[in-house]
Amino acid sequence: MTRILLSSCHWYFQINNGILTLILVCRDMKSYRNIMKTVPQFVEKLNLFANKAKITVSSPLDKGIPWVLSLDDSLSEGDSA
Repeated sequence: MTRILLSSCHWYFQINNGILTLILVCRDMKSYRNIMKTVPQFVEKLNLFANKAKITVSSPLDKGIPWVLSLDDSLSEGDSA
């Protein structure tokens, strides 16, 4: 499922100041909504590779501003929303 979602957008990794960043650029609003639903899975996977990481999700051009989540901002296991 994750592979299918990632194939619906342009994505890459970047490292700045020791922080791993997964950058996702969505081609359309449908892929953007689907990617946003799976962000918790991406957070879980990135935690396996880096202590400090971010996820940036960009909607299609001219449809909004990029959404940025630092793994430090995400809920830790056992926390409730």
